[in-house]
Amino acid sequence: MDALSDRHRELLLAHAPILRFDERELFHPAAVDEFVTGCVLESDGEIVGGEDAPVNLDELDHRWPPGTNLQFVTDADRRAAVGDEAKRFARRLFSPRLGRVGLFGRLLDALFQLSVLVRQTTPQRTTTAAALKASRLGIPERTPVCYARALRAGPWLVLHYSYFYVMNDWRSGYRGLNDHEADWEQAWVFCDPADLQPIWVAASSHEHYGGDLRRHWDDDELVRIGDRPVLYAGAGSHALYFAPGDYVTRIEVPGLRWALRLQRWFQRLLRIRDQATEQGLGPALGVPFVDIAVGTGREVAEWDLRVMSSDWCWLEDFRGLWGLDTHDPLGGERGPSGPKFQRNGDVRVSWADPVGFAGLHGTPPPDHEAHDGHEEHDERARLDKALDDLDDQIKRRTRLLPLANRVANSTEIQEESKRLSELLQQRSDLQDLRRRASDINEPFDVRAHLVQPAVPLEPPAATGWLLAAWAAASIPMILLSIAAVLVFESLSVAGITLAVAAGVLLLEQLVRRRYQAAFRLLVIYGAVLGFALFVAGFILGGAVLVGRYALGAALTVAALLLFATNLSELGTVRNGRRRI
Repeated sequence: MDALSDRHRELLLAHAPILRFDERELFHPAAVDEFVTGCVLESDGEIVGGEDAPVNLDELDHRWPPGTNLQFVTDADRRAAVGDEAKRFARRLFSPRLGRVGLFGRLLDALFQLSVLVRQTTPQRTTTAAALKASRLGIPERTPVCYARALRAGPWLVLHYSYFYVMNDWRSGYRGLNDHEADWEQAWVFCDPADLQPIWVAASSHEHYGGDLRRHWDDDELVRIGDRPVLYAGAGSHALYFAPGDYVTRIEVPGLRWALRLQRWFQRLLRIRDQATEQGLGPALGVPFVDIAVGTGREVAEWDLRVMSSDWCWLEDFRGLWGLDTHDPLGGERGPSGPKFQRNGDVRVSWADPVGFAGLHGTPPPDHEAHDGHEEHDERARLDKALDDLDDQIKRRTRLLPLANRVANSTEIQEESKRLSELLQQRSDLQDLRRRASDINEPFDVRAHLVQPAVPLEPPAATGWLLAAWAAASIPMILLSIAAVLVFESLSVAGITLAVAAGVLLLEQLVRRRYQAAFRLLVIYGAVLGFALFVAGFILGGAVLVGRYALGAALTVAALLLFATNLSELGTVRNGRRRI
């Protein structure tokens, strides 16, 4: 890296991605030194630097292992932010998020939103305080910074770009998954070393991995301006996408696969088209978050490009967190680790093996390809089966690794991370073998490697205030109905509750203009109503209802809190600004 040739420096500049942001985005790529000078340094909850003199980047070395973190916003900064208004322009008066997902997704979203009230999350007003402090330090006025390196990895010349943000305000600003101080995102351009031509572009994007992270240089989905790819940053989350639009990210809930099967059976019965499932956007039954990446705001094409060096202590040695450590049990609200290390101190796969991270192992540049000829049908079937098995293992380990970070020792965590890296490499190797096993005369398909790529949501069938208002009220209505049954312990109330549930499902189809599905729902409901009433009567008559009033009251409070939260998402516009 330190002996980087002039030609490689020119390539880093020539192919540096152009980033397009949302019009309300508060934070853009910045320099880490400007951020660090405004931080205090903590170790195991105790402040060890930054009170008397600014933290120096050279202090961020191996002396500060996992358990150390930087903190940009202090309690004093948050108190000073009271009454201030962030300069964020509202793109829509009514938020589209809840209306873009189904009733089951909104139910899980309700559980997630209520969990924010009880688990350790980033304190309120941190976003506003971070924006104001960054402004005082002059960060927004400076040219955006891009950290970059060029390296040979296998048969590829890799151009690796890293972007640092002062704050990730996806939850507080856009009702996304999380908030946390500091944020690191990455992009890669894979070039053929023979002629230095770019072949693939990859970008970090939430739960996607492997081949789904990359697009071929000739793919129509990839927007290019000259020799530079264009990437669209998610509002607040800064995840990177290849096309503008709204993207749904669903976080699968462990232990609910039975409910997912039930939901899919119900959709098939009513012939309801689930866009997320058809477009490969993850489990249809999961906590849904919409990432707005329309790119209608600032475009960053001019970079203060800084080539990363092994002499930088903060890059090579600092294994702490780059923001406040809330100790959130789910992990999403904790400050991130740096571009090289994970939170547990292990080296990131994306840093040590960018070729494997993008699923390119076994896929050489075009000039180096050597075809093995035609393979038999059973060989292709064997490879398909092996790929399916590997996908299952990767998904399971990806889902369990955050849990391992909390309950396992460092050796076990390292083994899990190493195994996941090996599985990713095996998958890309098998995927390449599968492609080579196809007819050699078939034209090259620039999208054959994609399994579940991020795809923008289509415009909904119904838009505007009706769908937004219904999405905000539907789940609180169900919670209030259940609370009424618990409190009044009446079969008539149970019948009313079942009627309300049927009405909710019916209105869900009507506001989405699914009239045939609504008619089928009426027929099915009429057939099962008697049986449902019998079951409800049995449960209410035989169950010990000690504490039902307390549970009913809790559900009522939860419903009211959720409804208030959903109403706040609809937003109010004052003088073209939106409060956060």
